Amino acid sequence: MLFIISPLLAQREGTGPLSEEKRKEFEAQKVAFFTQEMQLTPDEAIKFWPLYNEMQAKIREAFKQTWGLQKESAHFSDEQTREHIETILSIEEVVLKIRREYYRKIMHDISARKVWLMLDAERNFHRQLVRRIGKNPGDKR
Repeated sequence: MLFIISPLLAQREGTGPLSEEKRKEFEAQKVAFFTQEMQLTPDEAIKFWPLYNEMQAKIREAFKQTWGLQKESAHFSDEQTREHIETILSIEEVVLKIRREYYRKIMHDISARKVWLMLDAERNFHRQLVRRIGKNPGDKR
């Protein structure tokens, strides 16, 4: 879901990247939402956020390879399409390894229950974001 929403957040009305101010506002809302939903103590939050942000950066980096594929897919031959499907599957395997590694690291510092709550917080935050974007299509922040 994050990779569907990321391009929406990366552009505002098709005119370019999200402003630094809007990006910071989005990140602050995300931190507040997750911290509350996960019921993180201040000590847990200090340990959690650097690991979570590092994990997300690695996942974004892995998925960067796929960002243009769907737009261009109408022009691919069947063989090119097969190759791109294999690329996507390989990237998904890499992402799974990243998640496995970081979930274990995070569970070293906070409970498995709170990692489960993190998964719920991610889904709920993105669902809320999609609803907000749908209500205000010109204000994709």
